[in-house]
Amino acid sequence: MYLSDEIKIELNYFKRLHEHDSILLKGKQSLIKDVDDDEILYMLASASYAMDIFDDGFFESFVITDKALTGKPEFLLDAYAFIETELTKERHLHLFQYKSYDNDKHSASPVEVNKFASNMNDFFVHPELRADPEIHNSVFKEIDDLINKFIKGRNVNKIKVKCHFITNAYGINKKDKKIFTDLLGKFEYDKQNHGFDIQVYGNKEIFDLITNGKIEVAKEIIEILMDSQPDSYRLEDNKKKEGLGLPNRVLIGICNVNELIRLQNKYHHNQLYSENIRLYIGERAAVNKDIIKTITSEESQWFPYMNNGISIICDKLEIGKAKIKKGIIPIELTNLQIINGCQTVNALYSAKYNEDTRDKFKPSNILIKIYQTTNLQFKRNVISATNNQNAVKTFSFFANDQIQIKIQDNLKQFDFIYDRKGESRKDTSKKVVTMVQGALAFKAVFEQRGQELRGKMGQSRVFQAEEYSRIYKDEYLEDLDQLNVLSVKILTGSLILNKIKDLINEHSIKYLRKLPIINKSTYYLSGLYYALYKQKCETFIKNCTKLLKEDNPMKSKNSKIIPNFIDQIAADFEELVRKYQVFYTNLKSDKTDIDNLLKSKEFGDQYNIFINNSSFAPI
Repeated sequence: MYLSDEIKIELNYFKRLHEHDSILLKGKQSLIKDVDDDEILYMLASASYAMDIFDDGFFESFVITDKALTGKPEFLLDAYAFIETELTKERHLHLFQYKSYDNDKHSASPVEVNKFASNMNDFFVHPELRADPEIHNSVFKEIDDLINKFIKGRNVNKIKVKCHFITNAYGINKKDKKIFTDLLGKFEYDKQNHGFDIQVYGNKEIFDLITNGKIEVAKEIIEILMDSQPDSYRLEDNKKKEGLGLPNRVLIGICNVNELIRLQNKYHHNQLYSENIRLYIGERAAVNKDIIKTITSEESQWFPYMNNGISIICDKLEIGKAKIKKGIIPIELTNLQIINGCQTVNALYSAKYNEDTRDKFKPSNILIKIYQTTNLQFKRNVISATNNQNAVKTFSFFANDQIQIKIQDNLKQFDFIYDRKGESRKDTSKKVVTMVQGALAFKAVFEQRGQELRGKMGQSRVFQAEEYSRIYKDEYLEDLDQLNVLSVKILTGSLILNKIKDLINEHSIKYLRKLPIINKSTYYLSGLYYALYKQKCETFIKNCTKLLKEDNPMKSKNSKIIPNFIDQIAADFEELVRKYQVFYTNLKSDKTDIDNLLKSKEFGDQYNIFINNSSFAPI
């Protein structure tokens, strides 16, 4: 199987980040760090980044069905994942087909993509078109059972199908671009009305997703409206203001909402919104209901005055020749991203194509701001400023915060890389704690928030700003002792979480009969460990903090404190599981659906009562 040198580096990085995770392969759980098959690693990494899901939510949900790897009659389907979303009544079914080549001269075949997409569309979007071989296919039946279980008795529940065709060579060849445009156009109605989506990836697209978090939109035209006035739009040129970090150019104008709806229809979320802090939260959200109501009523003419508008960043902005008769000016944008207005664009798209509102849709105009800039700091600041009301940020947003840099310096003393921005890609000699993992572990271990973490599986890269400031307090930068304690707690939580993951992978078969939830209880067991063995944990934290204060990296690296603590977790594991089993056995909740049980508030409340019980003496 061909892999570029860059992709090989990223696959090794993926293994390092997920060395404590496991996936079901050939009938048994296999640790990611032990997977040596490049084809499997490419499947895992590309799917994870294509879906933008990285924590336990990915490894629990991603199912490989490739016939050569599983012996299953996969019927053009190599893998799938049935994923929860922020909307409790909507799930996404991701379907994957992979095409491997022995060199990079090949590209995705329109014929094969059409066959794959058509089969998935017929079976999962239009079940009335199912053929006999598909109905009796064991993999399709397996997925069908998951879907039926979700929608049973709940007519309002939605399933949106997302097809991913992934190659290890080129994605869409230039000579096939027109063919693919026509091919994907066949499914436009189902995209608009059922959320059916098809995306084709090659080596470059996967590499872009891994390293940049987005697939580049090469060039696109947006038509700005003009009237008889010479100042129909405002253009600010900052070329003579170099050194101030300002955008090269800023254009503010008005465009028709159909321009944005067209982009939404043409591109995917990982192209248009990769830098956006918050993706679409559904038409039932209050603000989106208001947008839809306005644009489908006589009030639509008020829309440009009532909406805050759309903000876009791009690498290059070119103003075309004005089309006087049409009253428009074409603006060519290179590598555009919508950084504010995701809710608005999606709500407009929904209003135009939803069968309940499409006949009432009235295309109005909207304010648009376009920033031409490649300055990363300015991008970061403008994204933060324009999204401040949402208070939701990705972890990459915080990676350059001083407190994160200080934590990285502290953990380096213990010979750990605190991976903020991919530092462990190059340095493979040290153990890794990622910024994301550190926050998850802190919440699971020290705040016992297992239920919340289980309820937001797959959303680990998104952080509420108020939560972030609660853990990573600015005042710690002025208080070295507090900063040292926080650094050690992040390390401690990660050690507990990772060791318990390893122990579950190693011993779960022993406990499954009496404790069927054990494989999905990492967060709960980690919190329980701290509650049960609090004195041991606090002693460890105190000793590590003391080492940090001595500021002797060689002594810290050679200390036996960390390996001894990890060994202690292993020694305590059987008693830990026994305690958790007592809790589970006495639980009165319905235990037929493990996933829903572990995500339920009732389970979380009972868990917190159990670990905070006065008779539950910490050791």
